[in-house]
Amino acid sequence: MTRERRFLQRVGGGLCSAVLLVTTTASVLAQEGSKTRKFLKKPLVIEDQGSFFIGGVPKVTTYATPAPPNPNQAPAPNQITIGQMYVQFQVPANKKPNMPPVIMVHGSTHTAACLESTPDGREGWAPYFVRQGISTYIVDQAGRGRSGFDESVIHEAAAMIRNGDITNGTARMPGFGRITDNGAWTAWFGHLSPAGSNILTGTLIRHGDPGDPPTDTSHGKGYYPAYPLSADANIVSRAGAIAEAPAGPSNYYALEYYKQLVPNAEVTLPGSTCATCDPTEISPANTWTPKDLAELVERLGGAVVATHSQSGIMGHHMVRILKERGHLDMLKGLITIEGSCSLPNSGLKAEDFDKIPYMALKGDYTATSEVCDTTVNAIKARRTAGQGTAKADYIKLDELGNPIFNGTTHMMMLGTNNLEVADVILNWAGENILPKARSGKSRTENSRVGRKGR
Repeated sequence: MTRERRFLQRVGGGLCSAVLLVTTTASVLAQEGSKTRKFLKKPLVIEDQGSFFIGGVPKVTTYATPAPPNPNQAPAPNQITIGQMYVQFQVPANKKPNMPPVIMVHGSTHTAACLESTPDGREGWAPYFVRQGISTYIVDQAGRGRSGFDESVIHEAAAMIRNGDITNGTARMPGFGRITDNGAWTAWFGHLSPAGSNILTGTLIRHGDPGDPPTDTSHGKGYYPAYPLSADANIVSRAGAIAEAPAGPSNYYALEYYKQLVPNAEVTLPGSTCATCDPTEISPANTWTPKDLAELVERLGGAVVATHSQSGIMGHHMVRILKERGHLDMLKGLITIEGSCSLPNSGLKAEDFDKIPYMALKGDYTATSEVCDTTVNAIKARRTAGQGTAKADYIKLDELGNPIFNGTTHMMMLGTNNLEVADVILNWAGENILPKARSGKSRTENSRVGRKGR
């Protein structure tokens, strides 16, 4: 019995174990009429699925709930748990021999929902990996989504302000960051025109549409983002919008995708320090999720970790933590998708990846990362010198030469070519994570995409 399986059994009541044929549970009522639409195109056969929490620490606080209005009334102490991470998993009925589980981590302002299915109702990366025979685990970052956050710091700050200690109370109040709807648009899908305009005065222009700035060189000309932006795919009504309506076309301000964006509530958690990192002060986001990921890798007895965007550096901090614990051998591969690859920031060195396959991946609209180039080149230099054996690659989808990758956005797991991108990852993993284990019958295994993706 594998360590992964024993762990799932130990989790007990928190897991839902059965042989399930996932068909009708993945269907939703379509926007038009009574027609149903399935997120899965065909049945997905699994032997186990469920969810559980991992990590976290107890905290005793008198601010678990809002402080009494009377400052002379002492609030009662309570214990809460903070820093834990929500994990959801599926284990396929026909697992690929010797292939370790894959843990997928979302980026800023998102949750694991972006890895389950697309906004227009197509299969997402997580079920697709399961379909390829890989046990797949998706998480909500610590302090985000179903993982929860520490409300006590907000209550404490509010109580201090109410009691007259405005300076210290204000300093303690965390500032929640997030990606706004129009901010996501201008970062990944198009522009706000004219330059200098705002949501009330400008118009959203999609890449490739008339009015797309001719000086923009961040993407190719003559094609649109590979993302479901058409009116019949995932546009929702803005009825009931609060305050003024944007001046531009309302359809681009009403994407179904925007519903996935949530605040970065991990700012309510404490940070940490790392003597070998530069800088040594570690943010809450880079403190708790890396710690929880390391524990998850250990509990599973080994895993591949794939990160996206904000979580890229978290994956590297996870590597450092596994190294500090003497468990670096449990990490079977690290995949960084349009995220930070910095070794100095996370207290790592190129030699730490002598036995860990490493891949960085970018789409069409994101500039090549000098940091990722530096990291991959440093690892490759060791191979040239005869040191280490694991493969290191920086794959740039816009340089593979296949038209399906034109317009691949930062949110590539949700794009119209999301499964083709998944095949690039699967093929690379099958070739390099375990050289003797092929990546299986992915959609483009024998295609030019699959060959170039390796």
